[in-house]
Amino acid sequence: MAARQRSDLDLGGYDWAIILLYGGLVFAGWLMIFASKYDASAYEGLLDLNKNYGKQLLWVSVSLVLIVGAQMLDSKFYQTFAVVFYGATLLLLVGVLFTTPINGATSWFEIGGFKFQPSEFAKISTCVALAAMLSAPEMRMQDLRFKIQAIGLIILPMFLILLQGDAGSTLVYGAFFLVLFRAGMDAWLYLVGLAVAALSILSLLFDTTVGLSIALLLVGGFLLLRQWNKTTLFAIGYLFLSLGVVALVIAESYQYAIMAAVALLLIFAALNFSKNWQFSILTVGIVAVSIGYASSVNYIVNNMLGNHRQERIWVWLRPEKCHPLGPLYNVEQSKFAIGSGGWSGKGFLQGERTKLDYVPEQSTDFIFCTVGEEWGFLGSIFIILLFSILIIRVLFVAERQRAAFSKYYAYGVATILFFHVFINVGMTMGLVPVIGIPLPFISYGGSSLISFSILIGILLKLDSNRLLVFR
Repeated sequence: MAARQRSDLDLGGYDWAIILLYGGLVFAGWLMIFASKYDASAYEGLLDLNKNYGKQLLWVSVSLVLIVGAQMLDSKFYQTFAVVFYGATLLLLVGVLFTTPINGATSWFEIGGFKFQPSEFAKISTCVALAAMLSAPEMRMQDLRFKIQAIGLIILPMFLILLQGDAGSTLVYGAFFLVLFRAGMDAWLYLVGLAVAALSILSLLFDTTVGLSIALLLVGGFLLLRQWNKTTLFAIGYLFLSLGVVALVIAESYQYAIMAAVALLLIFAALNFSKNWQFSILTVGIVAVSIGYASSVNYIVNNMLGNHRQERIWVWLRPEKCHPLGPLYNVEQSKFAIGSGGWSGKGFLQGERTKLDYVPEQSTDFIFCTVGEEWGFLGSIFIILLFSILIIRVLFVAERQRAAFSKYYAYGVATILFFHVFINVGMTMGLVPVIGIPLPFISYGGSSLISFSILIGILLKLDSNRLLVFR
C-alpha cells in the first residue's frame, strides 16, 4: 500500500500542542525581558535595537524563519548530514578558544556587534549526531566498543566547552547521558554517578570528613552484616557498637571513633570472609576508596579550583563562608525578588527590584526572578507548568515515533529542556549552584533562543513525517 503523501507545509501533520507551548513561552519571555529593561524616560519603541527587548524581537523573527526553513528540508537530511553538523560545530568550539575572553570565558564570536555562542548550537549537532549513532543498524549498547563511542561523542564537546571556561554549558551536556540510559546503557553506571555526586556534596557540607568517613565505615559494616545473615543478636550488637561510635563522634573523640569504626568493619569482614570472601574484599575496598575520595574533595575544591568556581560552590552549600556583597549577593537578591512577589505578584512593570536593577543579569540568567516579582507565585507556577507540559509532550512525541533516529532525537530535546529549566530555576532560588545557563525561550539572548527554536523545529519536522515511516 502506498504511503500517504502530503506537502511539506501541510499544517495538519504537525503537533500543535508543542507549537502553542513554544509560542506561549517565547511571548512570556519577551514580556519579562521588556519588564526587566523598560525605562519610561528612554523608551523609543518596541523595535529599539539598543534595548534587549528590541533585539529579542529580532531574534524571535529569525527563529520563526529558521523553524519554517527546517520544515522545507527532507526529514532524512538531518540524519544523513549528522556527522557534518557535528564536525562543523567542533571546529567552531575550537576556533572560539582563540577569541578575546568575555567575563573570563572564551565562548563568543562577535560579528557586526552581535555575539554568537557556538556551545548553544553544538547542542543541536550533538543531539542529531547522538540520535544518528544510536539508530545505526549495527549499534549495540551492550558492547563496550559502542558504549565508548557514544560516551566519547558527548564528552568531546563537553571538554572543548570546559576549555572555554564555561562550566555551566559543560554540565548541561550531561543531559545526553539520559538518552544513553534510554538506549540501554547499564543502570549501575548511573547509580555509581549518583553515589559519587552525593559523596562529593556531603564532603563539602562539612569542614572535616571525619564524620563522613565514620558513616561510610558503619555502612560497610552493615552491608557485611546483612550478607553474613546471622541472628538478631548480632544485629543488636552491631547497633549498640554503632551507637558507641556515634557517641564518640559527638564527644569529638574522632581518633577513637575512627579506630572503633575500623575495628567494627574489620571484625564483620573477617567473620564473613569464610562464607563470601569476594564480597568482604569488595566491601572493604569500596569503603576505602570512598573515604579516600571524600577526604580529597575539600582539598581539590580549596586548592585546585579558581576563586570564582569556589565561590559558586560555597554560595550553594556553605553561604556562611561567602562575603554578603560577593557572589552571594546575586542569589540573595534573586530570592528576595521572587519572595517579594507574594501570591499574585506586583503587576507587569511594577517590580521595584526589577526596575532598580538589584539583580545582575536579570534579563538573562536570572530572568525567573522577574517572573516571581511581577507575576508572583501563581505566575511562577504557571511558567513551570508550561515547561513541564512541553517536556512531557516531547516525551510523548518520542514514544510515538516509528524511526529510531526521530525517537532518540526527541529524547535529546526533552533532556536538554529539562536540565536547563531545572538548573536555571533552581539557581535563582539558591537550590543549585549558579552556573550561568539561560532559561529556554525566556532568557534574553539570540544564540539561546535560535538554538532552542531549531531544536523544536527539527522535532516538529521529524514528527510530522512519522506516518511515512514503515516499521
